[in-house]
Amino acid sequence: MARSKRLGRLLSLLTFISVIATACSGGAPAVAPTTAPAAQPTAASAPAAIPTSAAAPATTAAAPAASTSAPTTAVQPTTAAAPAAAPGQIKDIPRNRTLIITPWGNQTELSNPTNWNIYINSTYNPQREIGDKTMFEALMYTNLNTGQQIPWQAESYKYNADYTSITVKLRQGIMWADGVPFTSKDVKYTLEMLRDNSPDLRYSTIMKEWIKNVETPDDLTAIINLNKPGPRFFRDNLALGHENHIVMLPAHIWQDKDPKTFTFYDPAKGWPFGTGAYKLVSTSAQQQIFDRDDNWWGAKVGFQQLPAPERIILVPSPSDDSTAQFYIGNKIDSGNPLQPATFTAARAKNPKLNSWNAEGPVWGAPDGCGYVFTFNNAKPPWNNADVRIAINYAIDRQQLSTIGYQNANTPMVVPFSSYMASRWLPGKLQAVLDKYNRGKPDPAQVEAHMKAAGYTKNAQGLWAKDGQTLKVPVRGSTFFAPLAPILTAQLKKAGFDATENIEPPGSTAAATDLLTGKFDTLYGVHCGSISEPFDTLKDLHSKWGPPIGTPCPLSSSCTRYHNPEYDKLIDDMESMVGTPDNAKYVDDAAKALDIYLRDMPEIMLLEERHVVVFNNTYWTGWPSAKDPYVAPYPPWEAWRLIIYHLKPTQ
Repeated sequence: MARSKRLGRLLSLLTFISVIATACSGGAPAVAPTTAPAAQPTAASAPAAIPTSAAAPATTAAAPAASTSAPTTAVQPTTAAAPAAAPGQIKDIPRNRTLIITPWGNQTELSNPTNWNIYINSTYNPQREIGDKTMFEALMYTNLNTGQQIPWQAESYKYNADYTSITVKLRQGIMWADGVPFTSKDVKYTLEMLRDNSPDLRYSTIMKEWIKNVETPDDLTAIINLNKPGPRFFRDNLALGHENHIVMLPAHIWQDKDPKTFTFYDPAKGWPFGTGAYKLVSTSAQQQIFDRDDNWWGAKVGFQQLPAPERIILVPSPSDDSTAQFYIGNKIDSGNPLQPATFTAARAKNPKLNSWNAEGPVWGAPDGCGYVFTFNNAKPPWNNADVRIAINYAIDRQQLSTIGYQNANTPMVVPFSSYMASRWLPGKLQAVLDKYNRGKPDPAQVEAHMKAAGYTKNAQGLWAKDGQTLKVPVRGSTFFAPLAPILTAQLKKAGFDATENIEPPGSTAAATDLLTGKFDTLYGVHCGSISEPFDTLKDLHSKWGPPIGTPCPLSSSCTRYHNPEYDKLIDDMESMVGTPDNAKYVDDAAKALDIYLRDMPEIMLLEERHVVVFNNTYWTGWPSAKDPYVAPYPPWEAWRLIIYHLKPTQ
């Protein structure tokens, strides 16, 4: 358990290696990804309904848990809590009928517990942390393992010939939790409301770029008219739920409110609510409680049986160690991942814990993301490609994986996840990768590019220009902390004046500085490479790079890299269907990848394969490599499908 704490204190690579070698057995080489590549998504039948089990007798309610203590299964609100229901309305539900999860990321408390406006711009999104599992349902979901789209609120969608219009057919019988029917008017309101409030609301910039209008010829038909051809618009924004958590809002509640200030919270009116199978009954910074709504529309119309968990509780966990203790003590069932060494130690104490793969060292599934070292391309010296390339050649990716993650994550050079890489990299794209060979450390290349940028080594062996050393902040969140000491040591060894800076747990400073451009270099994550090269190459388009001080609209697109030649290629790819047999698309993708590797506006490090933990003490039916019915990551919308697969052990 002390391993993650040791990481942050080690300042030299040799010392770091020595300590880890003593504490851990030798890691096996990183294995190649085995997950099936994602096919081009097509609409598919909804999953079969999962039967539920009879509820156990109720138990006595307990006092609310503190932010660092074990969660409880039933809570009487205190003065610190903001109840969503009167105390007498909170039922007693036993632990073996309660699903307890944590948000994604280390947090000392739950942010904004009485603000349920999921589109307010902030670093905390209640939709990706708990709304996707309880109140809010999506038009469609996607099994990232296969690319299969799973209809939910929508039964189907169809493009017109030039991909400028999408006809969406909604499922009959869907009801908001207050009894009002869900209709095409809700789709129209939500998409046009976001369009009209750009850039002030989350995802509004995307909607302004794409949404012309939404027509509603009848209650079950919404025609989404686009401003330009968008062959992947519905998939990426309304079915994938990977980074864009766009779900519909009840127009009859929102239409006369200011969407930039409305909190959608009033327990007396039953707010918040969605079309989902759970309602909020209590909310505070320490925990949020949702109880199953036995009047849920899905059960009434025979779409799905009621999910087995009668209660879902969200609790914060401030660190890797505290999360492990929760798992060991059966206080939580899933949520935050563990670092690989922490997971193996925790599983030794609680054999009911498992992850995606039954054995290591690669425990986790791909999640379409990769660890990245991000440069602020709008600031010198990071606007100099030679500096960026030199830093790339100072990095040993395999060492980052071996020491930092026990080979649980695999090296990556371009932002293509294993979901798509095996279909796309053979041929022209692989030839571009081979041309640049950016994946191996090379001291000679470091020296050549630093000298080309005008730097020489000073008496201390550090790269300097005009008497000033090149300072390289290795700054980022505790969530990715294992990267920091190793990356810092590697850069120092190569002559860079690097400084490790791990943000305190719960801090949002780095995320805020990334958005506003008030940073130099940050380590973090770049997500999006699920189905095709365009998914993440688009994030380097200059339209996402506003001047420093103006927030960029997407956290994965904040390099502020500008290149007109690159922009044109991305614009061309955007209007085309992205398939490996589209020769023009592949040619554009290869040219864009060539520019990406030539200029290195960011440095991809490792493919993110988190050890997402599932606790089988109270619940079984979790997804796995043997039963990949959905990707395992809690922040993505399709985690909701897990709720309908879970079965109680008692």
